[in-house]
Amino acid sequence: MAFKIEIISREVIKPSHPTPEHLRIYKLSFIDQFAPAVYTPLLLFYPANDVVDKSQLLKKSLSETLTHFYPLAGRVKDNSIIKCNDDGAVYLEAHVNCHLTLILENPVADSLKILHPVNNNNQEEDCPVLLIQASFFACKGLAIGIAVSHKVGDSSTVTTFLKAWSAIALGCITEALKPKYVLSALYPPVEFLIKLPPVQQLKKSKSTIRRYVFNASKIAELKAKVASATVPWPTRVEAVLALLWKCAMAASRSKLGTCRPSAMTQMVNIRKRVVPPLPENSFGNFLGHFTAHEEGIRKTDLQHLVVQLRLGLDEYYEKHVKKLQEDAHLALGEAGKEIVNLLTNEDIDHYTCTSWCRFNIYDIDFGWGRPKWVFSFYEAAIDNSFMFLDTNDGEGVEAWLTLSEEDIPFLENNKELLSFASVNPMILISSTGSKILSSRL
Repeated sequence: MAFKIEIISREVIKPSHPTPEHLRIYKLSFIDQFAPAVYTPLLLFYPANDVVDKSQLLKKSLSETLTHFYPLAGRVKDNSIIKCNDDGAVYLEAHVNCHLTLILENPVADSLKILHPVNNNNQEEDCPVLLIQASFFACKGLAIGIAVSHKVGDSSTVTTFLKAWSAIALGCITEALKPKYVLSALYPPVEFLIKLPPVQQLKKSKSTIRRYVFNASKIAELKAKVASATVPWPTRVEAVLALLWKCAMAASRSKLGTCRPSAMTQMVNIRKRVVPPLPENSFGNFLGHFTAHEEGIRKTDLQHLVVQLRLGLDEYYEKHVKKLQEDAHLALGEAGKEIVNLLTNEDIDHYTCTSWCRFNIYDIDFGWGRPKWVFSFYEAAIDNSFMFLDTNDGEGVEAWLTLSEEDIPFLENNKELLSFASVNPMILISSTGSKILSSRL
């Protein structure tokens, strides 16, 4: 994919009203302190329309939104606080010398990264907490790139911010969209004696990113196939994740010629799982993770993998979430130790999955309609990582897989995977709406 981008302006957007003195120091929660020092990225693509001055509307509404989300205009200090001195969010504007259709007919992760406002995903001290890049195409289409420090929030926080920003642009902000600053009081920070290693250190091999799309009808077939007496109603994420896990294990075993134990770790939003539940607009990180294990069985059954995923999730909710509320330090310490052991164990294939599904990102409308496509990636993505997003009809799943270059050929020739998924299909924009073409396998 050949296209050029030119950054034509760089501004600092400050809150429309100064942050009050008593809010100038925002304490990170204990869970925030465990978050990696990277940016959480998201790209939203909008086709051309009749709205003229999109940039001014974005900047004005962003300034108003930062009054409510004042930590996003600050700077992280010493992995313990955010100095909310209204230093501002960075806003870049760029021109792209091609039509949006060139991007959408063959989405390639490496090419899309230049539409994102940060080149190095590893966040350093005193860097902006929030960066935005508005990239305007020759056809008047628009890509909005968002980068939010993972230190201040997870996927739920990012989508809460985006929904509030778009609502303010439309002049219809509600209390339900404003952030609730409760997590640092519930899980106060501690003095960290250990410096967490950069995420990039977890990469062990040269990896490749591939995109697979599962449309609604194929997911219905897959869910019927993986259902069992133990899990009669699997979710679409469970069904897709079990299939991809099975295919990844088969690729590893074909490459090595032997069966190795395997583990799948999935990140989960736990706001609704604590007692009492926390609102979805709770600002900060409130993620957990569970791990399912497969002990090196040569012929792995999909139903079995779904059961393992569900058992891992149920056990996590039953034991770990309760422990988190009783002793957060102990619970997170145990969870961190488990992940480190898995990541450093050379005798096991460890995979991780992050899902943006059901966050309703396709409802984010700034005044020129819904996005036609949404994309997320991690520049420092560790090996064997999966990223799930909704398709633009809200019913399917887009899966971005980061695997070693040696595993990819086995995956691309897996007949079971190709019977359910399309390989990087183009995204069609028409006057009657948008859909993902699934004819290209």
